[in-house]
Amino acid sequence: MKKLFLLLLLVVTTSSIAQNLLKGTVKDLSTQENMELVTVSTIDQQNNTISNTEGNFQLSYPDGTETILLSYLGYAPLEVNLTNLPQDNIFYLEPTDFELEEIVVISTPLNEFVEQLVKNSYNHLNAPFLLSTYYREFVKINDTYSKFSDGLIDYNVDKRRKEIKSDVVVKQSRAFKLNGDEESMLAAEMTSPLDLRKAVSRDCNFGVLDHVFGKKEFKKYSFIVKSQKDANGSDVQTIYYEPLPEIEEPLYAGSVTYDPAKNLILAMELYMAPSHRQYSKLRNFLIIKARLENLGYKCLFKLTNDNYMLSYSCVYGDIYIKNKKRFDDNIIFKSDLIVTNFTSDLSSFNKKEKYRDKDLYQAGTNYTEEFWKKNNSILLTAEEEEIISSLKDVK
Repeated sequence: MKKLFLLLLLVVTTSSIAQNLLKGTVKDLSTQENMELVTVSTIDQQNNTISNTEGNFQLSYPDGTETILLSYLGYAPLEVNLTNLPQDNIFYLEPTDFELEEIVVISTPLNEFVEQLVKNSYNHLNAPFLLSTYYREFVKINDTYSKFSDGLIDYNVDKRRKEIKSDVVVKQSRAFKLNGDEESMLAAEMTSPLDLRKAVSRDCNFGVLDHVFGKKEFKKYSFIVKSQKDANGSDVQTIYYEPLPEIEEPLYAGSVTYDPAKNLILAMELYMAPSHRQYSKLRNFLIIKARLENLGYKCLFKLTNDNYMLSYSCVYGDIYIKNKKRFDDNIIFKSDLIVTNFTSDLSSFNKKEKYRDKDLYQAGTNYTEEFWKKNNSILLTAEEEEIISSLKDVK
């Protein structure tokens, strides 16, 4: 009788966490173009994914879910009942009226205003909390992809000494790399800023904004602030920045989008301004010289049931490295991190399994299921699948 009870309990428990999968494509209603980085989630926003560069997504959701939500800044949010899905599984988002944009005048000096935005946003991060994420990275040396890795990674996020820190546990992983030129591979390790351990703390400390709004950097830029109504009639404001043309330094352009009612940062974007890449110079790094050719960063935050937290981040770049006798290479890298779930319950995080390496190559290929096809991962494009296959087949 006891065994029967345990069996029934197992069946009930399994059923209660059963997952369903929805695949689809997101398009702009007015242009019919595919939309990248659209957030697709259950209506409570506990289960999330994003669309890839082709607009495709896959959302895993629990039994009992009735409605999904598609959202993207500058577009009206779309709620879709799962019993009334489009037959072709194409979901159209409607852009809000950009003609309603208005220039905003801020009385406080803009660098001080952003400093207050950062402080308020940081204070609203209700740490400690646990983020479940899908992380991936590609590395390319010259014209050849040399490394790929992805995994399901949990981040135990806390505030320590007035800054966000996080411990990492790798749940499952894949990692493939070429057995190429050892010196070039070493140079790639030295010059790549990718470090999965710091991905969440980097974003939640908002440190990237120091490159533009820091006391020494702020005077090198011009700014404009615009306001736009969202679908609910609420204001969303964006600070756009670009370098002054007379400053001959490798500077950035980009934007910071925020909710003016709550003073919370919603999105940050930074990239090396094309007009100022020419000023990037070779610098000495131990055995090599390196020059930053390009760098980009994008980060999204969300507010769900008074929980303010990271949603997605991406880093990409191109670094030229040179050594007279050994190599003359371009290292191109890109990483994506998407938060697929979050909780304030830390009981499932085992500190004894804390991961200490900067990438997944030490963890290797270690998985119990094809996690990249589930768990609200970013769908791979056909090109990305081909890249991974080429690395996977290398003996």
